[in-house]
Amino acid sequence: MNRTWWIGAAMLLTAASAVLLPKLESLHSSELRAHGTVETLSPGSSGVVLSNRNLVDAVGSLTLSLPIGSVDWEDGVLSLDLKVTDSSLQPKEVYAAMAKTFDFAFRNTENVDQVMLRVIAEDKWLGTARLLLAADARRRELSPELLGELEMTDNVPLPEPLMAAFRISESNLWKNQFIGP
Repeated sequence: MNRTWWIGAAMLLTAASAVLLPKLESLHSSELRAHGTVETLSPGSSGVVLSNRNLVDAVGSLTLSLPIGSVDWEDGVLSLDLKVTDSSLQPKEVYAAMAKTFDFAFRNTENVDQVMLRVIAEDKWLGTARLLLAADARRRELSPELLGELEMTDNVPLPEPLMAAFRISESNLWKNQFIGP
C-alpha cells in the first residue's frame, strides 16, 4: 500500500470521528438532557465553607417544617436525617423541606458536592424509627428548575424524572401511609 492511501484513510477517519462523536454524546441518557437543563447550581458569592466546626450552626440556621435528627459532614458530602413524628403530615411539606435542604447545601455553601438525605418516621411511643424516603443529590446534576419542581410538588407521588434526578427511593411505608393508593 502506498503512502497516499494511508494519508487518505487517516483523513477519512478524522472526518468520521468529527461527525460521529457529537452524535454519540447526544445519545447520552441523562435526566438532565430530558429536562433540557444546562445551568447547574452554584454557590453564591458569599457561600459558606462548611466544616465540622461550623456544621451545627450552618445547618441549624435552616428553618424547616421537619426537625433534623442527625447531620454529618465528610469530604464534600453532607448527610442529613429529617424526622417525621406526625402521621398527618402532608407529602408536600416533606418535598418542600427536602428542596429547602438541597437549596441550602448547593446554593449557600461552596464545598458541598453531594447531599445524602433520609426522611425517617419516628414513633415516640414505641421508640422505633423507619425509613420513609432517601435521596442522593449531587450539585453538578441539579438545576434551579428541578429544585423548584420538587418544592412545588403537591400531595402526589413524585414524577419519575424528579425521582431519577434526585435519586430518591421511597419505602412501602411512605407509599402506603402518606401517598396512598
